[in-house]
Amino acid sequence: MQRDVYTHGHQPAVVEQHARRTVETSAAFLLPHLNGSMRILDVGCGPGSITAGLARWVPDGQVVGIEVVPSVLEAARRHCAEAGAANVTFREASVYDLPFDGGSFDVVYAHQVLQHLTDPVAALCEMRRVVGHGGLVAVRDSDYYTMSRTPESPLMDRWRDLYRRVARHNGAEPDAGRHLYRWLKTTGFTEITMSASCQVMADEESRRNWGESWAERCLTTDFASQAVAYGRATEAELGEIAADWRAWANDPDGYFHYICDEGLAVRTS
Repeated sequence: MQRDVYTHGHQPAVVEQHARRTVETSAAFLLPHLNGSMRILDVGCGPGSITAGLARWVPDGQVVGIEVVPSVLEAARRHCAEAGAANVTFREASVYDLPFDGGSFDVVYAHQVLQHLTDPVAALCEMRRVVGHGGLVAVRDSDYYTMSRTPESPLMDRWRDLYRRVARHNGAEPDAGRHLYRWLKTTGFTEITMSASCQVMADEESRRNWGESWAERCLTTDFASQAVAYGRATEAELGEIAADWRAWANDPDGYFHYICDEGLAVRTS
């Protein structure tokens, strides 16, 4: 089975941030295409917040979430149980080797997954295999190059460059969003609709959450340890970047945004 290195890691600073995602903020491009009886596969479901949301949109259908990390999968199970999402099941599985028959799903969805894979086209081929004729593969990924903020800072520029270098050292593509269209075409899709949305952190709550989260990620997660191990940064430098994130988080004029690209592909053959 193919092994990828997850740049973020699965420490609390990462998983807690992912648990804030909702189906409305992360899958708005997909929602108009759902009906209540669909069977959906959520690839790389993380702590299950989006999975539970998808379940609400298909009350007479079923959602299956897959994840490769057992502890995160358990968090997803707990979240969906607490949310009362009875039409959700979870399996430990890799997107490169999906344990489902061909045509098993009406929709296969992956949010912020392809950017972490060494072979996103192989993953998309598996996603295409398990979706039925006329079904949808829906993918959404960010583009780290577009991440910018005010007030600007050389340390912010350093963070963005550092993250992209670490991700690429792992064989991944941090600017995946801009590549989705090409990857979907390479997979064999001919009916593809592309869109993009902008993530914004401007109000006090979102700014503090985002800034504190990234400050912590620069200190305690796999991203930090990888950056040091690969010789891309020192612990002292990461400490300076973390302090800069916290200063920005407390700036009432602070603003941050980035682009997420979205691909919606129909299986026609």
